[in-house]
Amino acid sequence: MDQKLGTSGATAKPTDPAQAQKFNPWSPFSYKITPHITYGELTLGEESRRFIKQYQCDTAVELCRFLEKVRSQFGNKPIIITSGNRPPKVNQSIGGAKNSEHLYSGPDVGAVDFYIKGVDAHVVQDWCDKNWPYSLGYGADRGFVHL
Repeated sequence: MDQKLGTSGATAKPTDPAQAQKFNPWSPFSYKITPHITYGELTLGEESRRFIKQYQCDTAVELCRFLEKVRSQFGNKPIIITSGNRPPKVNQSIGGAKNSEHLYSGPDVGAVDFYIKGVDAHVVQDWCDKNWPYSLGYGADRGFVHL
């Protein structure tokens, strides 16, 4: 699919009904990436945070699948996402790191900050550190886990 729009490199809106069913940048914010996490949660419901490339969506699916495991591990308590996708302008406006994984800048690069209400962030972070196969940021001292 990865048809491009102009020179922006954005993924074109799918015209094939089968492709439109798959999570893509044009999916509505109500789209459930996993049973408990919507596209809107990863973007904080802001158009300025919408993904523009399919690989970003694919990375988000992997992150959300792991978040479902986290949820299950901690009594099925809801995952509260505080930061997901941050395109360059958004990232700059909030003072994010220039090379932040929240930029979803390449295949398999992405991040999400989250917490579980009523569960110590250090406990969640420790569990993720043992079970997430990739690098983990350490935000528990600030009340969240950076996955």
